[in-house]
Amino acid sequence: MTSPPARLEVQGLCKSFDGNTVLSDVDLVVRAGEVHAIVGENGAGKSTLIKTLGGIHRPDGGTIAIDGALVQLRSPRDAIGRGVIVIHQELSLAPHLTAAENIFLGHYPRTAIGLVDRRRMRAFTRDLIERLGLSVDPDRPVGELPIAQQQMVEIAKAISFDASVLILDEPTAVLDEGMVAILFRLIERLKAQGIAIVFISHHLEEIFRIADCVTVLRDGVRTGTASVRDIDQDWLVEHMIGRGFPVHSGTARRGGLPALEVEDLTVAGVFEKVSFTARRGEIVGLAGLVGAGRTEVAEAILGIRRTSAGTIRLFGKTVRISGPGAAARHGIAYVSEDRKALGLLPNRPVRENVVVSALSRFRRLGLLRPSMERRHVAELIRRLDIRLSGMETEIRLLSGGNQQKALIARALSVEPRILIFDEPTRGVDIGAKGEIYALIEELVADGMCVILISSEMEEILRLSDRVVVLRRGRVAATLSREDATEASIMRAAAIAA
Repeated sequence: MTSPPARLEVQGLCKSFDGNTVLSDVDLVVRAGEVHAIVGENGAGKSTLIKTLGGIHRPDGGTIAIDGALVQLRSPRDAIGRGVIVIHQELSLAPHLTAAENIFLGHYPRTAIGLVDRRRMRAFTRDLIERLGLSVDPDRPVGELPIAQQQMVEIAKAISFDASVLILDEPTAVLDEGMVAILFRLIERLKAQGIAIVFISHHLEEIFRIADCVTVLRDGVRTGTASVRDIDQDWLVEHMIGRGFPVHSGTARRGGLPALEVEDLTVAGVFEKVSFTARRGEIVGLAGLVGAGRTEVAEAILGIRRTSAGTIRLFGKTVRISGPGAAARHGIAYVSEDRKALGLLPNRPVRENVVVSALSRFRRLGLLRPSMERRHVAELIRRLDIRLSGMETEIRLLSGGNQQKALIARALSVEPRILIFDEPTRGVDIGAKGEIYALIEELVADGMCVILISSEMEEILRLSDRVVVLRRGRVAATLSREDATEASIMRAAAIAA
């Protein structure tokens, strides 16, 4: 059987910055109607490869060919003109413009006198949306659309430029399972139209759902390329990090006395009558589709949202929590799902990011004791294996995984007895993910109570002793570790009882 033609062919690609080699002799072939996944840890060279193919960086060596012709991509506009379009993790849409205006931004159809031909633009948009099988209102501002539909608009925009190679950078990072399924159906349509797709993801299970081939990068070097049907996750992990993924306990922990009891907790218009119990030394997973109310329940426990009914008990005592500071005094810490917007002080040192929630620990007679603070931070850096040049390094310069570990260090600084993790491994590589999993299990083994909110089914199933499934702001099911399966969780999350 003849292989489809190569849309994109890279040979011997090299790139260095300030003498540091980021890509070394990388080869890649992506064929028409194929999804070719690129995987690797943070720092493996994925972003540099994407930016080089998208015309942002110029390679120091090697060649790039599109549809068999050697090209030099000197700018993003040059790449777009050649049919290579990158959709970055951070979408580049104008929220106040309509879907149609965003799709044709930069190449609006014009009337005979040079004005924007809005009638033709809407007609083109409707034809494109129909071709892609989308459900998007072309006249609605994209800022009003759900994130999944915004992503569809971004893809439609790429196709409007006659893309032959579409590069998707972490396209599922903020999507729930239902939205991922919609995206994957769209990708299948694009494959059928002969478009070559480069797919970057930290979620290894997605590789086996959507990709045909996979290339693994480690430290800027290609360590393997294979057909997905010929490999398994162990092969991927070993080629990514040079070692196996940590094996976690398959049996439920026997939790101790109740640490957190939530009874009929309600925030009017958001969720209602949510009840569950989390014990010392166990992990309770909160699962559900996006919009089910998982984060909102955590915010109510922390006092960020004002409850309209219900009771919270900590270690058997009924409490009213007025905000995150009060929650910390009660022994509750929180690691936010959005570390960039809600967690990091990006231009401040790692040291300040770690201690900012617990400065009172380092005061004597009202004065801050820098030596105590530095010893504390140094110990957490060692314990969590945060990789950095020094504690005064600005946190924005760390990799995603190390930023996340620094935020966990901040949470541990308040000496919590209950720790709420909201999407703890979002945007981190497979190596950091394994380290975070091991840390969570270590904390629980020491008697901490952990509430785990995650959109990753594998993460919920791997770590949780019990799973509370939310659906439209209500508890749809509470499942033991033995009863929790992907099917049982999705049934409770997506199907009305």
